[in-house]
Order: sequence, then structure tokens, then C-alpha cells
Amino acid sequence: MSLKDHIALFLATSFYLGKFPIAPGTVGTLGAIPFFYLYWDKGLLAQISITLSVFFIGIWASYEVSQKYNDKDPSFVSIDEIAGYMVTMLGINTANIPLNQALMYFLLGFVIFRIVDILKPPPIKTLEKYPMGIGIMADDILAGVYSWIILHALIYFFKF
Repeated sequence: MSLKDHIALFLATSFYLGKFPIAPGTVGTLGAIPFFYLYWDKGLLAQISITLSVFFIGIWASYEVSQKYNDKDPSFVSIDEIAGYMVTMLGINTANIPLNQALMYFLLGFVIFRIVDILKPPPIKTLEKYPMGIGIMADDILAGVYSWIILHALIYFFKF
């Protein structure tokens, strides 16, 4: 494999977390934790910028890996889960809340996102049909939007 292939695989698999033999999507989603730790106290604009960067890098990396392995959506590609989970967590600014509350939000967002991503309510599944890396990434972005709505509704209505 070329250096480009190694880089694409490293990124597409969420730093190889997506290669975990059990629940690779769930384990791969944990790759978002460094992003939250480093940047989620910087405000919404930074969160959106970082999420968009992960999304566009994910399009490239997942496309490269899908071509290399001749698989339209390899199960070990999990950068899409990172991007979707990051969408779920947009607007949660850890600088403004106590650590235990931030951890509760991250855990709740994680669980909501994984449930929505696994169930794939309509029209999420149809987005997988888009070509190149877009289809791999787009369904998880929409799952992240659904999860964002659910998470923020819970936070708003239950005031926690």
C-alpha cells in the first residue's frame, strides 16, 4: 500500500478503531473524543469548522478506502460515525457547563446517535446511494442532524 492508502485507511477507520472486530461503528465513534476534548470549548463556529473539516476529509478517505477494498461502504470505515456524532454535539460548549454535565451530554448524545445511526429512519438509508465518499458520509450526517434534534429537545424540555 502507498503512503496515501495508509493515511486514508488510518483516517477512514478513525485511527484504526473501526477495525475493532465487535461493533466497529460504535467503537469507531469513540474516535471523536479527542476532538471534543481539544476543541469543544471553543464555541459554535470552531465546532462547525472542525466538523466540516472531518466531513470533507471523510469524503476523501472513505472514497479512497472503498476503492482500495472494492467495497461501496466498508464496515470498518468509521470516520462517518465521527462526523455524525460531531453533528449531534454541535452547540454543546464545554466551557460553559460543569464537567459532569458535559460528560452526561456527550454520553447521551453518543447513545442517541448510535441508536439513530443503527435504525436509520427514513430517508437516511437512501443517502447511502450517493457516489464516491459522499454516500458513506451523508447518511451519518443526517443521522447526526436527527440526533441533534433529539438531544437538544431533551436538554431543553428536561432542563438538564
